[in-house]
Amino acid sequence: MTPPLLLLFLVVIGASGYEGDNIDSTGCPAAFKGRCTCGPSDYRAWQPTKKVYITNCTNAGFTNPDVIEYTPDQTEVLIFTGNHFETLPWNILGVWEDHEKLEVIDLTNNGIKEIQGKSFHKVTNVKRLILNHNDLYIVSTMHHSRVFSNFVNLEELHLTNAFTEQIDSKWYLSDLKDIFLNSDLKKLKKLHLEQNEIWEIKDPDMFCQLPNLLDLHLSDNQLTDINFSIDCLEKLRYLDLEFNKIRNLGQPTLDKLDKVFGAKDAEGRFKRQLDLHGNRFTCDCHMQPLKNWLNETVINLMNKDAMRCFDGTPEINAGRRIKNVNQFECQMKKEVANSGSHYAVTSTLLTILIILTGCLITVILWINRITVKDKMTPLLKNLQNHMQYTTIERQDEEHPEVQV
Repeated sequence: MTPPLLLLFLVVIGASGYEGDNIDSTGCPAAFKGRCTCGPSDYRAWQPTKKVYITNCTNAGFTNPDVIEYTPDQTEVLIFTGNHFETLPWNILGVWEDHEKLEVIDLTNNGIKEIQGKSFHKVTNVKRLILNHNDLYIVSTMHHSRVFSNFVNLEELHLTNAFTEQIDSKWYLSDLKDIFLNSDLKKLKKLHLEQNEIWEIKDPDMFCQLPNLLDLHLSDNQLTDINFSIDCLEKLRYLDLEFNKIRNLGQPTLDKLDKVFGAKDAEGRFKRQLDLHGNRFTCDCHMQPLKNWLNETVINLMNKDAMRCFDGTPEINAGRRIKNVNQFECQMKKEVANSGSHYAVTSTLLTILIILTGCLITVILWINRITVKDKMTPLLKNLQNHMQYTTIERQDEEHPEVQV
C-alpha cells in the first residue's frame, strides 16, 4: 500500500473509531450521545449472584440501528429496547469488533420488521436472544433462513409477541421452522412463542429440529389442541399451554401426553411438567374422559386444581373447578328433553283451552236459550221444508210419469 493510501486508510480508521472509543460521562461511547449507561451492574434475570457489564440503551430514541456497532467490547449484556428501527442491517455489531464476552442481546420493542441474513456477526458466545414485542415479517422477500445461524451457543430464544399480525401465523410458522432447520440451533433449551395469535401449528414436526429443547412456551395463543409432535423432543421438561382456546382434549391427545410426560427420569421421578390451566374448557358430556384422565394421570400437571370450566351443561358448571364437577350433560339431550316437556305443556294447555271454550259456549247458549230458540225455529223450519222439496224433486226424476 502506498504511503498516501496508507495515510488515508489510517485517517478513516481513526475517524471511524474515535467517536466509538471516546467515553463520555455515562461511561458509554460518545456515539450514544449520552442516552445510555455502560458499566458493571446487576442483571438478576441472567446472573443473580454477580455483577455483569451492561450496555443499556432503553428508550434512548435511536432510529438508526448502526449505532449498535459502537457497543463496548467488554459488554456482557446488551439492552437496546424501546427504540425504533424497522430493519437490522448486516453486521450490526460491526465487522472488526470483538464481542467474545457478550452473552445476552435484548432488542425488545423496537418495531423491528426485518432481520437480514447477516445481521449478527461474532455472536458465537451469545446464549440469550430477546426479540419480544416487535413486528417481524419472516415471509417472502423478508424471509432469511439463516438469520440465527451464527448463534451456535444460543440457549434461549425469546419471541413473545414478536411477529406481525398482518399474516396468518400458520404461514410464518412454516418459515420459522425453516429458520430452525437452517440455523442449526442444537443447543437451544428455551423457546418462547407466547402472545403470537397462533391458531394452528400445521407442521407436526415444527419443533423437532430443536433436539435439546427443554422448555416450550406457547401460552396466550389461540390453540385448540396439541396437534404437533412432542415425542420427538426427548429432553422436553416443560410445555406451557396456559390461556389458549382448548375446549377439550380427545383420547389420542391424552395418550400422547401420558407417553411423553408420564415417563420417569433416572431417579424414578416424574419431573416433566405440563400446564393447561386458563383454557376455555367446556364441561358437558364430552368432558368425562378428560375428567377421568385428570384423576388418574401421573403427569406432573401444573396448576391442576386451577383448571376451570368456561361453560358447560348444565349451566351451573360454568366457572367451577373441573375437579369439583360431577354432572356432565349433553346440550342436545337437554334440548330434546326441554322440547318434549314444552310439547307436553303446550298440548295440556290446548286441551284445557278447548274444554273451557266448549263450556263457555254451552253456558252462553243456556243463558240465552229462549232467544236462541226463537231465532233458530224459523231457520230449522225452512231447512226442513227445503229438504222435503228436494226429496220430492228427486222422486219425480226417478219415477217420471208414463203417458199412454
